[in-house]
Amino acid sequence: MNYEETMEYLAALARFGVKPGLRRTSALLDFAGQPQQRMKHVHIAGTNGKGSVAVMIESVLRAAGYRTGLYTSPHLQRYTERIRVCGQEIPQDELAALVTSLAPAVRRLADDPSVGAPTEFEVATAACFQWFASQQVEIAVVEVGLGGRYDSTNVITPEVSVITHIAMDHMDKLGNTLREIASDKAGIIKPGVPVVAGPQEPEAMAVLEDAAQCAGAPLTAVGRDVSFSVVSIDMKGATVDMDLPSFGPVRATTGLVGEHQAANCATAAAALGVLAGSSEALASISLDDLRRGLAAAANPGRFEVVSSDPFLVILDGAHNPDGARALAAAIERVLPGLRPRVLVVACSRDKHVGEMMQALAPCFDVVVATAAGHTRSGAADPEALATAARAAAEPPPEAYVKTPAHDAVRLGLAIARKRQAAAMVVAGSLYLVGEVRDIWRS
Repeated sequence: MNYEETMEYLAALARFGVKPGLRRTSALLDFAGQPQQRMKHVHIAGTNGKGSVAVMIESVLRAAGYRTGLYTSPHLQRYTERIRVCGQEIPQDELAALVTSLAPAVRRLADDPSVGAPTEFEVATAACFQWFASQQVEIAVVEVGLGGRYDSTNVITPEVSVITHIAMDHMDKLGNTLREIASDKAGIIKPGVPVVAGPQEPEAMAVLEDAAQCAGAPLTAVGRDVSFSVVSIDMKGATVDMDLPSFGPVRATTGLVGEHQAANCATAAAALGVLAGSSEALASISLDDLRRGLAAAANPGRFEVVSSDPFLVILDGAHNPDGARALAAAIERVLPGLRPRVLVVACSRDKHVGEMMQALAPCFDVVVATAAGHTRSGAADPEALATAARAAAEPPPEAYVKTPAHDAVRLGLAIARKRQAAAMVVAGSLYLVGEVRDIWRS
C-alpha cells in the first residue's frame, strides 16, 4: 500500500470503533516481534492535559540527549503527527510500509471469531512501536488513546505512569461517574511502577490512591507531595515555582498558556523528577535540561496564537466542559477586559454542549457556530450550539450559524474586523482546530 491507500485502509478499520481489550494489540505485537520491549516508556492517561504533559516530558528527555519517541492522538492535520522520533514525524512511506506489513496479521485476527478484527488505533499502535524500535528509540512517551485499562497502549510496563486531571468525558465508554472514569484511567498503574498524579478532584484522587496502594506503586500527588505555585501567566506562557523530586526548588517557564498548563508543567516536571531518581538509565537529566525542555515544548492547537495583527487569532482544542472551563480561565487571565471577542465553535455530538457553552459564552460577544468536516462521533448541530450560547450568558452573545467551517472562519474574521475585536478564538473540537489550521496555512 502507498500512503493514500494506507489512510483508506485505516479509515476502513475505524468502522470497528473502540473495542475494549488488549488481546488484539498483543497479537499484532507478537506478529511484529514485540518491538515495544526494546525501549523504556512513560505512559500518560487522563481526561485533559495528557497531550501537553506528553510533549513537555518528551522535550525535556530530548534536551537531556535521549533518543525519544512520542505517540499522541488525535492528529490535527496529518496522521504522521501521531508518531514522532526526536521531534520528527514518521515519513509517510514508512508508515505505509509498516501498516502493510501488519495487514496479514490483521486478516488472520479478523478471521478468528475468538479475537476479531483489530481497530485502526490498535494497528497504529503496533506500527508506532515498530517504528520506534527500528529507530533505536531509548525512551518512548506514550499517550493513552481513550481511558486506560483497556486502551491498546496498555501493553507496556513503563518507568513511570502519569495521570493528568480526570473529568467527565466519554461517559458512554468509561462510566457515568467520576469514580468510574478514574477507575478506568487508573488501569495503567502497574505493580511497583511509580505513579505521578496531576491535581485531581478528591473523588478521583481517592480512586488513584487505592489503585496505587493495591499495586504497590509509589504515588506522587502534584499539589500535595509536590508543591507548585504560579509566578506569572501571559500570552508567552506560564512561569511556575515547583519543589520537585530529585531537583528540589525549581522555577521554570513553559510556552503553553493558562493556569491549567502551569499544573500540567508541574505534573510533567514531577514525573521527570521521579524518572531521574528511580531509573539509573535516566539519571542524567539535569536541572538545565528540565528548564530548556519545558521552555521548548510546543503543543499545536492548544491556545495557539496564529495571528496577532490586527487582532489575535487563537486556536484551542478545548473539546469537553473541563477543557472549556480551562480555556475560559486562560482567556480572562491573559486578555483581561479586552473586548469584543469572537468565538468560532464546533463540538462533537457526544459532548455536553450546554456545559461547554456555559463556560465559553460569557467570555465572548459574538459566537459563530459551525461543524467540523470530520469527527469521530459526528458533529453537534450548529443550531443547537448557537441556541446554547445565547442561553448561557447575560446579556447573550450575538450568535450565528455558518457551515462549512471555512465559511464560519471567514464570517468570524469579517465580524472581528468590523467590530475591531481584541481576539477571535476557534475552539470546541480538535477536529475543527485541525481543519482551521489547514485553512489558515493555505
